[in-house]
Amino acid sequence: MIRHLIPSRVGAFWLENENIVPFEYDEAPTNLIHNYLSRIDHATRIKNPCVRKGFLDGTGVRGSDEFIEITWDEAINLVSNNLKKYYEKYGSSSIYAESYEWGGVGKISWGRACVQRLINVLGGGVFELGDYSTGAGIVIIPHIFGENVYSRPTDLKEIIKYAKLVVFWGANPLVTSKISHDIPMHEHEKYFYELSKRSDIEIIFIDTHINESAKKLNAKTILINSNTDAAMIIGICHYLYINDLYDKDFINNKVNGFSEFKDYFLGKKDGIIKDLVWASEICGVSYDDLLDFTNKLAKNPSKIISGRAIQRQHNGEYNYLALSSLAAMLGYIGKNGLGIEFNLCSGCKGESAKNTKSLKNLNTILGEVKGQNYYIPSSRLNDALLNPNKEIYYDNKLLKYPEIKLLINASGSYFTRQPNVNESIKAWNKAECIITLEPFWTSQAKLSDIVLPVAIEGERYDIEQSSNKEIIFALKPFQNTNYKSDFQICKEIAKKFNKSYEFCKDLDELDLMKIIYNDLSDNYAKENINLPSFDEFFEKSFIKIKGLKELPPFTRFSKLNKMNICINNETAKYDPSDEMKNKFSLHLSTPHSAYRLHSQLDNSIIRDSVSELEPVLIHSNLAKAKGIKNNDIVRIFNDRGEILCGARISDDVKENTIIVCEGAWWQPLDYTKKSLCINGNVNVLTSSKPSSNLSHSNIGHTCKVDIEKFNDDLIKFKDCYDKATIIDY
Repeated sequence: MIRHLIPSRVGAFWLENENIVPFEYDEAPTNLIHNYLSRIDHATRIKNPCVRKGFLDGTGVRGSDEFIEITWDEAINLVSNNLKKYYEKYGSSSIYAESYEWGGVGKISWGRACVQRLINVLGGGVFELGDYSTGAGIVIIPHIFGENVYSRPTDLKEIIKYAKLVVFWGANPLVTSKISHDIPMHEHEKYFYELSKRSDIEIIFIDTHINESAKKLNAKTILINSNTDAAMIIGICHYLYINDLYDKDFINNKVNGFSEFKDYFLGKKDGIIKDLVWASEICGVSYDDLLDFTNKLAKNPSKIISGRAIQRQHNGEYNYLALSSLAAMLGYIGKNGLGIEFNLCSGCKGESAKNTKSLKNLNTILGEVKGQNYYIPSSRLNDALLNPNKEIYYDNKLLKYPEIKLLINASGSYFTRQPNVNESIKAWNKAECIITLEPFWTSQAKLSDIVLPVAIEGERYDIEQSSNKEIIFALKPFQNTNYKSDFQICKEIAKKFNKSYEFCKDLDELDLMKIIYNDLSDNYAKENINLPSFDEFFEKSFIKIKGLKELPPFTRFSKLNKMNICINNETAKYDPSDEMKNKFSLHLSTPHSAYRLHSQLDNSIIRDSVSELEPVLIHSNLAKAKGIKNNDIVRIFNDRGEILCGARISDDVKENTIIVCEGAWWQPLDYTKKSLCINGNVNVLTSSKPSSNLSHSNIGHTCKVDIEKFNDDLIKFKDCYDKATIIDY
C-alpha cells in the first residue's frame, strides 16, 4: 500500500492509494481535506509553462487571447528578460511583487515569501502594508492597546474557567478556525464545545445571520443590521454610563480619552443622544432585546471575542475602537480569561500550545535581504495602478503610489481578493507585463501574460509545523511531475541574474529542510529535549515532540498600562457610508465559506453549490416578495456589476440582508468588458472605497444590492473550472 503524508493549511492527512485518511493527531479533522484528490489532475490544472500569444506578437487582448505552451527554459528566460527590462528602464518602483497571503504551506516554498525574497535580491519592488484579513485592525489596535492585532490570544481554558458570558461579535470560530497559516491540529475545537456544555456560561452571537458556530454551540444569536455594529455598541455604552453600571476605577486608571467618547454618546456636540432607542432604530434589534443584552453585560464577568467582519466595513477602525471602549467600561480587560479578544477565531494558535519555538524560514535561516522597496496598503492596488503618483496617508504617514508596470504574483488570486472586479479589470490592464505562478487556471492566470505551473503539497519538498507547535512535518512529493515549486522557480530566475547565492546560498530544498530542522533540534537540546535525527524524521514524515511543558495560563492585555480610546482626536462613532444610503435596498454580507479557504478549493469536489452555482442565503419573506423559490437561479446586482447565484431560502438571515460567501472564482461572460459573472464572485459587487484615511483597508461588508429571479434562458453558460485556450504556435 502507498501511504503518503500530506500537510496543508486545512489539516494533515494520509494519502493511502486513492483514499484520504485523517492524520492521527488531528483532534477534529475537517471535511476540507477531502478536496485533494479532485484537484491533483483537475481540468483547471496548468500542465506546462504558457505565454499569451499577443504578449509575444503584440496582438490580442488579455481575456480573449490564446496561450502557447513553452518549455521551462524558455519560460525562465522570458520572465528574467522582462524583469531585467523593467528594472533597467523604470527601477524597482515598477515591480509589484505581492501575493495571496494564504498560498501553500512551508518554510521554504511558500510562494509569497519566495517571490518577495527574489524581488528583494534583484533590487526591490512594491509590497503591501497590512493585509486583507484585518487591515483596519492592524492599524487601529496598536493605537488603542500598544500591541499588534495578531498578538497571542487568551487561552480558551481561561475563558471557560472565569467567564459567565461569552460574546462572539461578527465571528464564526468553528468555520474560520478550520484553517491556519501552519498545519492545524484543531485542538481548540473541544474548548468551544466545552463552552457550550457549561450551564453556568451563556454564549451570545452578534451577526447578520445565524452562523454555523452559533448552531453547533446551541447559542443565541442577536441578528443585527449590517454595518451598524458601532451604533449598537455606542447605545449600550450610553446605557451603562447613565445608569452607573460601568467600572469607574478602570476608566479612571487605565483609559485615556473617555471624556471625548462620553461627550459623543451624550450628544454634547451634535445634539443627538445615542441611547438604546437610537441604537435600536439603527441596528434593527428591539429595544427590549438590547436592554436585556446590556444588562447581561453589566451583571456578568464577560469575554467579548470579535471576529474580523466588523473591521472590514466603512470606518471599520472605529468599530474596533467602539468595541474596545465598551470592554473598557465593563472593566474586565486583562482580568483572568475576561475582557476582549481580536485574534481567537481565525487560525488555531494559542489555545493549548505547549511551547513557543517556531521553525525558522528562508529569511531567518539565510539572512534577510532588502532592496529599494515601496509600499501601498493591501487593498489599494487598483487605486495605485489607475492613479500612479497619487498621494495618500496610511497610519498618519504620507505615501505616494509608485508607477507599477510589471506584476509578479504567486497564487495571487487578484479577482477574488481585490474589490470591485470591473474596476479591477481596468486597473489590471494598466500593467504592461503580468507574471503568475499558479497551480490552476484561475481568472488571474487566464488574464496574465506569462503563466508558470507550480507544485502543490504532495508534489514538493518542504518543512512545516503544527498550529500547536508540537508536530514537525516533512513535505515530500509522492509522484514525479512537470511542476516546479515556487522556490525552484525563483532560484532559477535568480540564477539568470547571477544572484542565486544571495537568494538561497545555492542550496536546494532538501539542504534547507535539514538546516531548518537541525536548528530547531539544537534549540531544543538546550532544554534537554532531544529530537530524532533528520534522516529519521524525514523517513517517518513527521515527529511529535515529547517532553514539552505546558505554557502558563495566559490572558491578553493582562499587563496593560493604559489604553487609548481617542485616536487622532476622534473617538468611536457611528458614521454610515454613502453606500448604506444608495438606491439598493438589500445588504450583502460576505462571510467565509465552510467549504473552501478563500478562493482555494473552489474547484474541488467538496464545493458547496445550489443549482451548480454559488449559494445565496435569502429570508423566506424576501424570497416570497421577489417570487424566488429554493434552487432558483437569481441575479444579484448593483451599479458595479451583476452575478448569478443559486437560491437557498432560510430564516437564519435578516429580511433586509442576503448572504453570499467570499471566494468564488470569477467567471464573466466576457473577460474583456463589464459583464455578468455566472459563478457568484462577490467582488463584482463590493466597493473599492477605503475604510478610512487611517488604514485605507477594504470594506467588503459595506455593500448594498438588489436581487431578482433570473429568467434569461438565452445565456450560454461557461464553465469557470476549465483551462485557458492553448494553441500550437
